[in-house]
Amino acid sequence: MNAPRKLYAAVDVQLDDFELELFRNLEFQLIVNTNRTFWELEDHLHTECLMGIETAIDYGFHEMMERYEGTQVLKILRAACVVMHNAVFAAMNVPYPRDPDAHIERVLDNIREIYVDVAYTPLRTEMVMMNHHAQVLQRTWRKCITDPSHLACRRRLEYEFQDLMNISV
Repeated sequence: MNAPRKLYAAVDVQLDDFELELFRNLEFQLIVNTNRTFWELEDHLHTECLMGIETAIDYGFHEMMERYEGTQVLKILRAACVVMHNAVFAAMNVPYPRDPDAHIERVLDNIREIYVDVAYTPLRTEMVMMNHHAQVLQRTWRKCITDPSHLACRRRLEYEFQDLMNISV
């Protein structure tokens, strides 16, 4: 009975860590590394700021994408990453706002809402499924290598027996 709860908890912890890293990076980039002088003078963001935003988003997604390489989760993460790139670009590359701090805070709030609306539910669902499949494989493998009626276990036992015989000779 505890397995499903543990599975959900593990996924929720992964998602919490992912979101914390992603939004911490993005918030730092937007609040600290935005060249406000250039923005105010030119009424658009400097190319370096836009590249920094892309890098912050990519960095936030990087670890999770590596963890779920080759799975459906990766497809969802890639799509969410593209949506976030475009949303932040569209929200930030605008004429200099009357209150830039309020504008940036609103952009961050909107990006969080977009993430929840677009990515969170399918991402969590797919992660739960992937973790469930991994646990089933692990459980099946443990059973196969410990039950002598399975060929894999017999081969393992024969190999270990031969290894022990070679050591004692």
